[in-house]
Amino acid sequence: MEEERTRLQKIVLLSLAVMTLAFGILTGVSKLHPGVQFGETLFQPAQTAEKMTYTGKLRGEKVTISVWTEGADVTVVTCETEGWGSNVYRVEYPLDPIRAADGFQKGEMVDGIRILKDGKVLFEGGYDPEGPMDVAAWYDLDGRWESESFYASVSTGSAVQSDSLALDKGNVMYFASGPELTTRGSWMLYFVMVFFSGLLALDAAFPLTLFRLRYCCDVRDPEPSDFYLITQRIGWVVCFVLILFGYIWALRSLP
Repeated sequence: MEEERTRLQKIVLLSLAVMTLAFGILTGVSKLHPGVQFGETLFQPAQTAEKMTYTGKLRGEKVTISVWTEGADVTVVTCETEGWGSNVYRVEYPLDPIRAADGFQKGEMVDGIRILKDGKVLFEGGYDPEGPMDVAAWYDLDGRWESESFYASVSTGSAVQSDSLALDKGNVMYFASGPELTTRGSWMLYFVMVFFSGLLALDAAFPLTLFRLRYCCDVRDPEPSDFYLITQRIGWVVCFVLILFGYIWALRSLP
């Protein structure tokens, strides 16, 4: 017969149940609020009749990025920050194609592109939005492939913020092309943590039963020592803290 549960056992079991339920609700709520991933930040979109606006925070600064079109081949992207002012980017794409001199598209024609930042040329050359591995490829005016931009995009998987709050050419095209919406939180990681929560709950609810099942084939009438019981209780607390951090990680994760 299993002995009556101690106060610590009851606290651990109740805390596990509350934590599992709470993070399940929080993950569900998070999934109802999609945004646009920019580095490790999620920007919230807002659509109006004239433009699309994305709002979020980078390094403690509120950042607002607005996008609208001026004709069929011109897109304007503005980036406004509280402490850094604002910049206006004008994307002219597609322009007359250029021939790729090297890279994955060597010998093929890619559409030309010109990006202006506050009226000055930020980039001019060729642009292939569906390059190798579905990652955009950039070419200079001579058709030379910019491999550094390609491998940086592959390693991050999304637009990344630069050292300053100004946008680079990749960031500008990321917003100009209409980025896909995503959400924080991973159901897969959440259920992994639910599995570990279940294992901890079993150990906390039936500590002597699991101990006897573990040693019943090797020892007759096994009984745990005081040292075993103390380390087991310490293990409950440590595992609970680790599982809590796991739930937080699952809730905050981005694709």
